[in-house]
Amino acid sequence: MSGESRYLAMDEEVVCRVRRHPAVLFRPFIEAFGAIVAAAFLGTLLSPAAGSDLIDTALGMVAIFFMARFAWRGWEWNVAHIVVTDRRIFEVSGLISRRVASMPLTKVTDMTYHRSLLGRLLGYGDLRVESPGQKQAVEKIAFLPRPDDFYRTVTSLVMAKSPRHREEVVHRVDHDMGGDDTGPLPRVIV
Repeated sequence: MSGESRYLAMDEEVVCRVRRHPAVLFRPFIEAFGAIVAAAFLGTLLSPAAGSDLIDTALGMVAIFFMARFAWRGWEWNVAHIVVTDRRIFEVSGLISRRVASMPLTKVTDMTYHRSLLGRLLGYGDLRVESPGQKQAVEKIAFLPRPDDFYRTVTSLVMAKSPRHREEVVHRVDHDMGGDDTGPLPRVIV
Protein backbone atom coordinates (compact mmCIF):
# COMPACT_ATOMS: atom_id res chain seq x y z
CA MET A 1 0.00 0.00 0.00
CA SER A 2 1.60 3.27 -1.12
CA GLY A 3 1.60 6.40 1.02
CA GLU A 4 -0.81 8.37 -1.16
CA SER A 5 -3.43 5.60 -1.28
CA ARG A 6 -4.97 7.01 1.91
CA TYR A 7 -5.87 10.14 -0.09
CA LEU A 8 -7.74 8.29 -2.85
CA ALA A 9 -11.53 8.41 -3.14
CA MET A 10 -13.59 5.25 -3.52
CA ASP A 11 -13.04 3.64 -6.95
CA GLU A 12 -10.35 6.19 -7.83
CA GLU A 13 -7.53 4.66 -9.86
CA VAL A 14 -3.93 5.93 -9.93
CA VAL A 15 -2.76 6.49 -13.49
CA CYS A 16 0.76 7.72 -12.78
CA ARG A 17 2.86 8.77 -9.82
CA VAL A 18 6.05 10.82 -10.10
CA ARG A 19 8.58 12.51 -7.88
CA ARG A 20 10.02 15.83 -9.04
CA HIS A 21 13.23 15.63 -11.03
CA PRO A 22 16.41 15.59 -8.87
CA ALA A 23 17.42 18.86 -10.58
CA VAL A 24 15.25 20.56 -7.95
CA LEU A 25 18.08 19.76 -5.49
CA PHE A 26 20.79 21.36 -7.62
CA ARG A 27 20.61 24.83 -6.05
CA PRO A 28 20.64 23.64 -2.39
CA PHE A 29 23.55 21.33 -3.25
CA ILE A 30 25.57 24.16 -4.83
CA GLU A 31 24.83 26.39 -1.83
CA ALA A 32 25.97 23.69 0.63
CA PHE A 33 29.07 22.90 -1.39
CA GLY A 34 29.88 26.61 -1.72
CA ALA A 35 29.45 27.13 2.03
CA ILE A 36 31.85 24.27 2.79
CA VAL A 37 34.46 25.57 0.33
CA ALA A 38 34.06 29.16 1.54
CA ALA A 39 34.32 28.10 5.21
CA ALA A 40 37.46 26.07 4.51
CA PHE A 41 39.03 28.90 2.50
CA LEU A 42 38.16 31.62 5.00
CA GLY A 43 39.23 29.39 7.89
CA THR A 44 42.70 28.94 6.46
CA LEU A 45 42.93 32.60 5.44
CA LEU A 46 41.62 34.25 8.62
CA SER A 47 42.85 31.84 11.27
CA PRO A 48 46.12 30.22 10.23
CA ALA A 49 47.50 30.33 13.76
CA ALA A 50 46.38 28.50 16.84
CA GLY A 51 43.97 30.25 19.20
CA SER A 52 41.41 31.33 16.60
CA ASP A 53 38.79 28.74 17.50
CA LEU A 54 35.94 31.28 17.48
CA ILE A 55 36.34 32.05 13.78
CA ASP A 56 36.69 28.37 12.87
CA THR A 57 33.64 27.46 14.95
CA ALA A 58 31.52 30.21 13.38
CA LEU A 59 32.54 29.19 9.84
CA GLY A 60 31.91 25.53 10.68
CA MET A 61 28.42 26.35 11.97
CA VAL A 62 27.59 28.20 8.74
CA ALA A 63 28.77 25.19 6.69
CA ILE A 64 26.77 22.79 8.90
CA PHE A 65 23.67 24.98 8.49
CA PHE A 66 23.87 24.76 4.69
CA MET A 67 24.56 21.00 4.76
CA ALA A 68 21.57 20.45 7.07
CA ARG A 69 19.41 22.59 4.78
CA PHE A 70 20.46 20.48 1.79
CA ALA A 71 19.69 17.27 3.71
CA TRP A 72 16.25 18.65 4.66
CA ARG A 73 15.46 19.57 1.04
CA GLY A 74 16.55 16.11 -0.07
CA TRP A 75 14.28 14.50 2.50
CA GLU A 76 11.38 16.74 1.38
CA TRP A 77 12.06 15.77 -2.23
CA ASN A 78 12.02 12.09 -1.32
CA VAL A 79 8.67 12.35 0.49
CA ALA A 80 6.78 14.55 -2.02
CA HIS A 81 4.87 12.92 -4.90
CA ILE A 82 2.64 14.11 -7.71
CA VAL A 83 -0.17 11.71 -8.47
CA VAL A 84 -2.54 11.64 -11.44
CA THR A 85 -5.66 9.58 -11.03
CA ASP A 86 -8.54 9.01 -13.40
CA ARG A 87 -10.31 11.94 -11.67
CA ARG A 88 -7.74 14.46 -10.43
CA ILE A 89 -4.15 15.60 -9.98
CA PHE A 90 -2.83 15.86 -6.46
CA GLU A 91 0.48 16.53 -4.77
CA VAL A 92 1.43 15.09 -1.40
CA SER A 93 4.21 16.97 0.38
CA GLY A 94 5.54 17.92 3.78
CA LEU A 95 7.67 16.28 6.42
CA ILE A 96 6.28 17.53 9.70
CA SER A 97 2.82 18.51 8.56
CA ARG A 98 1.37 16.78 5.51
CA ARG A 99 -0.08 18.88 2.68
CA VAL A 100 -2.30 17.44 -0.05
CA ALA A 101 -3.07 19.88 -2.89
CA SER A 102 -5.65 18.63 -5.36
CA MET A 103 -7.35 19.70 -8.59
CA PRO A 104 -10.16 17.75 -10.27
CA LEU A 105 -9.51 17.01 -13.93
CA THR A 106 -12.99 18.32 -14.75
CA LYS A 107 -11.81 21.82 -13.71
CA VAL A 108 -8.81 21.84 -16.07
CA THR A 109 -9.43 24.12 -19.04
CA ASP A 110 -5.93 25.14 -20.10
CA MET A 111 -2.48 23.67 -19.76
CA THR A 112 0.82 25.33 -20.53
CA TYR A 113 3.78 23.03 -20.99
CA HIS A 114 7.31 24.44 -20.93
CA ARG A 115 10.80 22.97 -21.20
CA SER A 116 13.82 25.21 -20.89
CA LEU A 117 17.13 24.35 -22.54
CA LEU A 118 18.45 23.01 -19.23
CA GLY A 119 15.21 21.09 -18.78
CA ARG A 120 15.64 19.48 -22.18
CA LEU A 121 19.23 18.56 -21.40
CA LEU A 122 18.44 17.07 -17.99
CA GLY A 123 15.00 15.65 -18.78
CA TYR A 124 12.51 17.81 -16.88
CA GLY A 125 9.82 20.37 -17.66
CA ASP A 126 7.08 22.50 -16.12
CA LEU A 127 3.33 22.21 -16.47
CA ARG A 128 0.88 24.98 -15.60
CA VAL A 129 -2.69 23.77 -15.11
CA GLU A 130 -5.38 26.44 -15.24
CA SER A 131 -9.02 26.70 -14.32
CA PRO A 132 -11.19 29.73 -15.21
CA GLY A 133 -12.25 32.16 -12.53
CA GLN A 134 -10.66 30.52 -9.51
CA LYS A 135 -7.30 29.79 -7.98
CA GLN A 136 -6.59 26.07 -7.63
CA ALA A 137 -4.38 24.26 -5.14
CA VAL A 138 -2.37 22.72 -7.98
CA GLU A 139 -1.42 25.39 -10.51
CA LYS A 140 2.20 24.93 -11.50
CA ILE A 141 4.09 21.67 -11.33
CA ALA A 142 7.78 22.38 -11.80
CA PHE A 143 10.66 19.96 -12.37
CA LEU A 144 8.52 17.14 -13.79
CA PRO A 145 10.54 14.12 -14.90
CA ARG A 146 9.47 12.65 -18.25
CA PRO A 147 7.30 15.74 -18.82
CA ASP A 148 6.09 14.66 -22.27
CA ASP A 149 4.58 11.48 -20.83
CA PHE A 150 3.03 13.41 -17.96
CA TYR A 151 1.57 16.00 -20.34
CA ARG A 152 0.14 13.31 -22.65
CA THR A 153 -1.36 11.50 -19.66
CA VAL A 154 -3.10 14.56 -18.26
CA THR A 155 -4.23 15.72 -21.70
CA SER A 156 -5.68 12.30 -22.50
CA LEU A 157 -7.56 12.19 -19.21
CA VAL A 158 -8.88 15.75 -19.55
CA MET A 159 -10.01 15.14 -23.12
CA ALA A 160 -11.69 11.82 -22.30
CA LYS A 161 -15.45 12.38 -22.45
CA SER A 162 -17.00 9.06 -21.52
CA PRO A 163 -16.08 6.91 -18.52
CA ARG A 164 -15.35 4.01 -20.90
CA HIS A 165 -12.92 6.13 -22.94
CA ARG A 166 -11.30 7.30 -19.69
CA GLU A 167 -10.81 3.63 -18.68
CA GLU A 168 -9.08 2.94 -22.01
CA VAL A 169 -6.79 5.94 -21.46
CA VAL A 170 -5.88 4.77 -17.96
CA HIS A 171 -4.85 1.32 -19.17
CA ARG A 172 -3.00 2.62 -22.23
CA VAL A 173 -1.04 5.18 -20.18
CA ASP A 174 0.20 2.49 -17.78
CA HIS A 175 2.05 0.90 -20.68
CA ASP A 176 3.20 4.08 -22.47
CA MET A 177 5.13 5.81 -19.67
CA GLY A 178 8.78 5.89 -20.65
CA GLY A 179 8.56 7.09 -24.26
CA ASP A 180 10.47 9.81 -26.06
CA ASP A 181 10.65 13.40 -24.93
CA THR A 182 10.05 16.54 -27.00
CA GLY A 183 12.83 15.46 -29.30
CA PRO A 184 16.54 15.93 -29.57
CA LEU A 185 18.19 19.27 -29.17
CA PRO A 186 19.04 20.94 -32.48
CA ARG A 187 22.56 20.27 -33.68
CA VAL A 188 24.92 23.20 -33.96
CA ILE A 189 27.56 22.83 -36.68
CA VAL A 190 30.53 25.10 -36.31
